[in-house]
Amino acid sequence: MAATKEPYWSYVKAIIKEYPELKREAEKPREQRVTSVFRNGGRSGRIANPTEECVIHDLPPKKQRKYDAVSAAIEKTRLLHPDSAGQRLLIIDLVYWKQSHTIEGAAMKVPCHRNAAGRWQAEFIRLVADELDLV
Repeated sequence: MAATKEPYWSYVKAIIKEYPELKREAEKPREQRVTSVFRNGGRSGRIANPTEECVIHDLPPKKQRKYDAVSAAIEKTRLLHPDSAGQRLLIIDLVYWKQSHTIEGAAMKVPCHRNAAGRWQAEFIRLVADELDLV
């Protein structure tokens, strides 16, 4: 009999699928502001620093939390499994980010056994869930 999945399982998989878009959004420079920024009750103004305004920014808090959780899971995978991290992340890339393969297809591409690919995927999902405090 198949084991039941945790209640967070589908939610975390959706977050993992969102990661490439969140990464693009986080890395995209913001548009420059051309208007003055008024300080001290409107008595003095200054032109916004274009470099600071374009480079220093975060995603909205909910998106930032998702992005940080998946990024941390990627880093933990690299630290915990230095020998197989590339293969593990390739499974995640093919199944969730490119969405071009099933677990079985990704396992053949890596190559590894489909059970190993399933375990690696499950471990990654749990790492993301742990980062989101869902476990």
